Amino acid sequence: MEGETIKSEVRSIFGSPSETNFTDGGLEIWKYELTDASAGAVSYITIFNLFGSSASGIKKQLVVLFDNEGVIKRYSMSESDHEVKTGFFNN
Repeated sequence: MEGETIKSEVRSIFGSPSETNFTDGGLEIWKYELTDASAGAVSYITIFNLFGSSASGIKKQLVVLFDNEGVIKRYSMSESDHEVKTGFFNN
């Protein structure tokens, strides 16, 4: 992948990045994020859901650095636990 794959190939596989940045040297960085979450048990109880809800799951992230020719120079993939809380459950 590094040194071979070009921007158009990355875009055709993963779609448009969720975020685009540039290094101080002008190299382009694309970031992709995928969160697979399911609602917490308390979210299904109507009275509690009025006060907030929660969801948890896995967050995956791909960061791609392109060289000046638009070829992948470096990339990294990571995975972490992800939790979202709203309302009173946000504490």
